[in-house]
Amino acid sequence: MQPKAKKIIFIAVLLTGCIITSLISTNDKAKTLPVSSLPQSAQGAVASKAAQTKTVRVQVSGAVLEPGIYDVPANCRVEEAIAAAGGLTENADSERVNLVRKVRDGMQIRVPVQKAAQTNRTQRKNAQATAGYSASSTKKVGSTRAGAEKNNSAVQIVRINSAGVSELQQLPGIGPALAQRIVETRNSGRFSSVEDLLRVPGIGKAKLAKLRNYVEVD
Repeated sequence: MQPKAKKIIFIAVLLTGCIITSLISTNDKAKTLPVSSLPQSAQGAVASKAAQTKTVRVQVSGAVLEPGIYDVPANCRVEEAIAAAGGLTENADSERVNLVRKVRDGMQIRVPVQKAAQTNRTQRKNAQATAGYSASSTKKVGSTRAGAEKNNSAVQIVRINSAGVSELQQLPGIGPALAQRIVETRNSGRFSSVEDLLRVPGIGKAKLAKLRNYVEVD
């Protein structure tokens, strides 16, 4: 082979190697392209995706079905945190809560009850306290009417497998809508124990503890 032909082959091989090296370098740069060098729209998409994967911890209390501490997306609103806690109760005053406010880590979201419901609850507590004081005073003086008053103030036990909507509403914390849900749940399968009330949407462990002394399974 002539020296001129060898020289041409050498130059061709050298150029081919340079082209391959340049392509590999360009590909590596594309893989490691920083976010700041991306277009604005692409940067926004990356930032949005990162924000969605981040969570914050908040406490939801007050007039919600399942008060507690929840981990929610960092960019979510108060209404989403309340939804994570089971939603609002029937006597919740949503007008006094900013539902579109963005949550932040460590935030406490307290949902107040309606003023009418709060007044009724206070009146009921005062009536119970007055009845208890009256019964106690009567017992101290040895009145023969103490037994009768005690019987009259005794709480009526509700049989959850046969009680109607109106009777179920006599239970503490049970309104018309929740009483109707109890009946609907019972229709799909009778309650075999008091704990079965947890099957009813809106009844959690805290509410069940308040109802336990007032209900029985017949």
